Amino acid sequence: MSIISITAIVATAKYEMAIMLPRRDEDAVNLLGVSISISAMITLFLMAVIILFNRPICMVLGNEALSQWLYFVPLSTLLVGLFQSFKLYANRNKRYRLITGANMGQSLTNSAAKVSVGPLVKGAAGLIAGTILGQLVGALIFIIPELRKNRENMALITRSKMAGLSKQYNLFPKFNMFQGVVNNFSAALPIFIFNSFFTSAIAGFFTLGYSIIYRPMNLVTTAFYQVLSQRIIERYNKGQRIYPEIKMFLYRLLQLVTIPFILVAVFAPAIFRVVFGQEWEEAGNYTQIIIPWLFMISLTMPLSFIPDMFRRQKKAMILDVIRFILRAISLIVGILKNDVYLGLMLFSTTSTIMIMYSLLWYISMVRKIVGSSMPAEAEMGTVRGDFSVDLFFLENYYH
Repeated sequence: MSIISITAIVATAKYEMAIMLPRRDEDAVNLLGVSISISAMITLFLMAVIILFNRPICMVLGNEALSQWLYFVPLSTLLVGLFQSFKLYANRNKRYRLITGANMGQSLTNSAAKVSVGPLVKGAAGLIAGTILGQLVGALIFIIPELRKNRENMALITRSKMAGLSKQYNLFPKFNMFQGVVNNFSAALPIFIFNSFFTSAIAGFFTLGYSIIYRPMNLVTTAFYQVLSQRIIERYNKGQRIYPEIKMFLYRLLQLVTIPFILVAVFAPAIFRVVFGQEWEEAGNYTQIIIPWLFMISLTMPLSFIPDMFRRQKKAMILDVIRFILRAISLIVGILKNDVYLGLMLFSTTSTIMIMYSLLWYISMVRKIVGSSMPAEAEMGTVRGDFSVDLFFLENYYH
């Protein structure tokens, strides 16, 4: 799964992020074609590499037992690419119920297969089977309705249009793909550092504290993100002002998340002690330290499509690289001082400052758009996010 998390970044060359942005549906469906075509080519390339270099890859990874399972990496990468591509195409068309169905189908199939097959088969087969089946079901839930209801749109896909659009939106493979790799490593830094230079227990405390807050937060903020990005991009393409709506969204989001974060910041150790036991109180201490960082993520993540909407992917990538470097330096200081608290505090502080700067940058960009003065290059943009939830109140929220 760690291998697939890396191959998934390049599975579509990030062209799926552009699907929501064109004014014309014909361009959007051809970008869907570009994304799917690249997924197919990447899959064939990975299969060839694994067939030719299976043993050397296992030796590099230090695990000979991976040999037979590596052949599933291309298939899983293809399914991830298809899922992400059709998910964003559905988001463009406001098909939130379909997105929820696909996510639920993927998760339920994954879990059911692991529970049913796992006990019957030794080793990793049950876990891998569950993962692959979940990805397959999720992709099919998107693909089958599209082929049934949108055959006319699918017929608009042509090689010439795909070639033209792949050049028009070439900033996505140039910058967003590398940015995705940097973000993956950046988010995983504390786990690698704590596990390597301190203890696995410390890494476990951090992981639990981070996951308990981040996962439910990500579920909600991604739901906001899906609806907000679709609505803002649509208004932007029509030359309408978007700053007032962004301002109102942030105001209401602050009202929604501030009190819960304050409560966690104050009572995290007690909460972890009561819920998980005395031995996990330390995870609550770590959670208190990273709360400012997670709070800023909750405010910024729903707006993360804005830089690409203004063709500012390069600056966004540079900011993420700077954030990665500052995080690494922060944790290195903790290692040199042999103080995990110091390293984590510096990590949280630098992350909070960088994300706060990003949020102010997003706001400054949308404030410059006044009515029909939308620039000609406004069609560029992106959407990020791996989870969604069927919260119909979101649509009413903006009306």
